[in-house]
Amino acid sequence: MRIKLLSLLILFIVLTVVMSVPTTSSSSSNREQKGQEEVDEDGSFAKPVKNGKTFANPPSFKNWGGLPGLSDVYRFKFKETDHENVPTDKRLLDVEIPVHSIKASDFHSESDLFATWLGHATVLVNLEGVNFITDPVWAERASFTSLVGPKRYRPPPMKIKDLPDLDFAVVSHDHYDHLDAEAVKKITDLNPQIKWFVPMGMKSWMENAGIGVDGSSSVIELSWGESAEFEKDGKKFQVWCLPAQHWGQRGPFDRNRRLWSGWAVIGAKRRFYYSGDTGNCDSEFKKFGEKLGPFDLAAIPIGAYEPRFFMKSQHINPEEAIGVHQLIRAKNSIGIHWGTYHMGSYEYYLEPRDKLKELMDSREDLKNTSFVTIEMGRIWEAPDDA
Repeated sequence: MRIKLLSLLILFIVLTVVMSVPTTSSSSSNREQKGQEEVDEDGSFAKPVKNGKTFANPPSFKNWGGLPGLSDVYRFKFKETDHENVPTDKRLLDVEIPVHSIKASDFHSESDLFATWLGHATVLVNLEGVNFITDPVWAERASFTSLVGPKRYRPPPMKIKDLPDLDFAVVSHDHYDHLDAEAVKKITDLNPQIKWFVPMGMKSWMENAGIGVDGSSSVIELSWGESAEFEKDGKKFQVWCLPAQHWGQRGPFDRNRRLWSGWAVIGAKRRFYYSGDTGNCDSEFKKFGEKLGPFDLAAIPIGAYEPRFFMKSQHINPEEAIGVHQLIRAKNSIGIHWGTYHMGSYEYYLEPRDKLKELMDSREDLKNTSFVTIEMGRIWEAPDDA
């Protein structure tokens, strides 16, 4: 048994290293790069570079330095200090990061926009009567196996069977902490008419999982800058697939075969933005604010950012998250992507929350907006003047 566990651990480490080799858009053709620059200059949303069967971040993403190389992996693993220090005492965690159990009957409000954080990047939202969820993940480990990989240290506040009826879901990319195969299947079984909005390359994965093949549930695949319409009870909503600075991989041989993205949901009165995982592609965030904002609510990641030399291209820190909040013209934002899994980053486990509050308290120019963290399972409601 020990030999088997050791073998699996070695395999996981090898995969981690393989998944950390630099990936840049430098191999794209001159024609593709020139075309991308022209798209950016005319004010449109950026388009991903397509290199045969794989995607890459475009040259206009000036803050994309590629993924860490082998020397960076060595420095990260053996030269840096891990300050995460998540306590093993559940009683202490219950105080520091409370989780409030809820069921579908608890998810209600008089507001026409309300939401709850279900942990990590999973947010349940009701916008003008339509229920949707972002990157639903319930797994004990965000991994290809239940034996190794990022382990959950805070439980979900809601069981999948206790979710309210869902109209649609958005998936940002294929990493295990954002795409939980079992959760996706269970949600579809419970909501046979649900629509899944996914970035390019994800439809075939969903269909291989049995989703969208029987004519009931459906998968809508979009690229950056594309939108689709969703209608419920005579109300029409726009669902936008938006650029994000990240990458994708689920197995040892499918690096960047599937695109990554953020999402916006636009109703008659209310607007919601979810960034997915992203580095600081600030020129795009500004476009989101100008073309689709202001947003009444945004879900923006604030964790998994240290050390910066290793994480900067792919994850924003609290200061950069506030920059996103400002550029997209968010009236209200919720900080996500922290306090749930051991993500392998080295910041103290409460630093994302505490740093966000410290920085927001110092920003006089943002006093008329709100960027907060909420406890898992608590209902956030849009203020009347949002």
